[in-house]
Amino acid sequence: MLVILYLALCILSGYWGRNTFAGPVGFFLISLVFTPLAGLLILFLAKRREPIEEEEE
Repeated sequence: MLVILYLALCILSGYWGRNTFAGPVGFFLISLVFTPLAGLLILFLAKRREPIEEEEE
């Protein structure tokens, strides 16, 4: 039961980190290796990526 909760928090951390420097997979792995709480702490300190704007011709 605790393993399922741990993995669910890791997946949630990855989902929330989808617009940051590491992306969803990066934040999932950060949360998996350390703890979900450490991953969320890094997530809150991380800057969001700026969307790439294409020039119109």
